[in-house]
Amino acid sequence: GVENHSPFGKNMQCALVKLNNGLKGLIYEDQFDRHKYRSLVGFIDHKGDFMVLDVTKLGKDAEKVNIFNEEKGIVLLSRVQALTELHEEFWETAELNHVVTGHVSGYEDERLYIRIKGVICVMPIQDYEYDWTLSGRGLVPLGTEITVKITHIDRDKKQVRVSRKELLEDPWERVHEKYGVENFYSGIITGAVQDVGVFVKLEPGVEALAWFPQEKKMPRDGILVGKTCTVRIKNVSAKNKKISTKIVAFPHVLY
Repeated sequence: GVENHSPFGKNMQCALVKLNNGLKGLIYEDQFDRHKYRSLVGFIDHKGDFMVLDVTKLGKDAEKVNIFNEEKGIVLLSRVQALTELHEEFWETAELNHVVTGHVSGYEDERLYIRIKGVICVMPIQDYEYDWTLSGRGLVPLGTEITVKITHIDRDKKQVRVSRKELLEDPWERVHEKYGVENFYSGIITGAVQDVGVFVKLEPGVEALAWFPQEKKMPRDGILVGKTCTVRIKNVSAKNKKISTKIVAFPHVLY
């Protein structure tokens, strides 16, 4: 929740954190973030890092400032100080290929932002999974916990890139087990290019190029996309990540 209190005589919003044993943790507005927010209400129900407030870092005498109010069951906390310590720990320990866990803190069409120990790391959308992902917007809810691999670190610019895909099994490594030559499978059409062929998704991350039956006229791309068809496997190359097929059956609604 969010409550109003007056730390050190100044009225301001405070983030409320429910602690063990019925204690109430308060993070004063100026200890929530170095950035000034008009309101903390938007952070309700979000996860966050915090620690017990160290008033000596604020230039105050710890013996004169009451951090624990036993009568009211209140403990003063700081998110700013916690993030500072986490930042330092991250840059001291982070290395390429480390597997780490963070939370989704934002997204755009081309990337997701992952907060790891208070550090915002970038995940290009193509590094989320093997399947073709159009946009990072709304892909997963904010605050979702996610395990990733560090793929790039620039300590001078304080930039980090991570990948979720590198921790997943590449579906092409088992295509020979799943798809046999001259066998039949169904898939979803993802695109069609005249004089090139039809692209058919057999499973997430595995698409095949299909020849259209010569005796039939290829429908417009907009009609095909999203439809299910049946194909016969003609050739499989896991090394080149290519599967050649021939379309043998379409939904009757196309004709």
